[in-house]
Amino acid sequence: MDRAYLLEVARRASGLTQAELAARSGTSQATMSAYERGLKSPTLKVAARILEAAGYDLNLRRLIDWVEHEAPGVGHFWVPSTLWHVETPDCFAVLEFADLVGDGPVQQRDMHDRAQRKGVYEQLLQGGSPEEMIRWIDGPLLVDAWEELELPDAVREAWKWPIVIARGPTHPDTVRILGRGDDSFTAEAWVRGHGAVPRRAPAPKEPRVRFIRTRFDPRPPEPTAGGDGMKPAATVAEIAERFATQLATSRHPSAPATWNAGVAFARRWADLGKGHTVVLAPSGPGCVVGVTVEPYDDRLEVGLQLITLWRSD
Repeated sequence: MDRAYLLEVARRASGLTQAELAARSGTSQATMSAYERGLKSPTLKVAARILEAAGYDLNLRRLIDWVEHEAPGVGHFWVPSTLWHVETPDCFAVLEFADLVGDGPVQQRDMHDRAQRKGVYEQLLQGGSPEEMIRWIDGPLLVDAWEELELPDAVREAWKWPIVIARGPTHPDTVRILGRGDDSFTAEAWVRGHGAVPRRAPAPKEPRVRFIRTRFDPRPPEPTAGGDGMKPAATVAEIAERFATQLATSRHPSAPATWNAGVAFARRWADLGKGHTVVLAPSGPGCVVGVTVEPYDDRLEVGLQLITLWRSD
């Protein structure tokens, strides 16, 4: 699909005229018309800006290789190199569907219904073309129903590896707590205004908690509006709240606190037994409390622990 066609499809799908989309994207109507007619070709950066103004994102599309198989009693059938995703509502469409295996009459199949959807998948896996399968079979829904499908042994064996690959373990970034700093994206959707976060491979860590009274610097926390961020926290809940707020952007959240509150927090944190180092550093009459979160730790779990302390007081 070339860029000119993409721009026209995005504009029409958004219900915009050329003049409206041009105004939103900082482009003249004459230039927009030239792009859509193929007289001029926008750069990727310009095309991405125009698509964003129309409510879309310039993204990648997976290419899938297909191999034709033949088996006694089944005939010819196709198998892909990997599975894919069909967006809603297409994956739950109501189809006028012919019997591809027994040459039966055309019947209506409602893909919202799990039993009917399994019947469509069974038909397509045995007699469907690549074009039909890629249009109606959703990879996650296929994996979910795979063990329940009634398929010839030859078809099930041929589809073995795409299913195995789709079931392979993944390690996506956990959702950032409290909705702060959330960089969420998939192959089909993007949260505008956010950038991608690199994936972190999991690494097992032995639980450890240390209570250290020594110097601690990362830098003191930045003051918030009104200077409230620099006031020493006087309770465990206040310390936990500040840590939870910083956790989305830092592996070393820290907060000024009174010594009593800092010691109480360290003891409460150690009682949780989750294995994160607590550091108390002298700072005037009080201290700075810090927690080190290892790079491969589950931040959502750490956030939930902090919220537990925050709400318990």
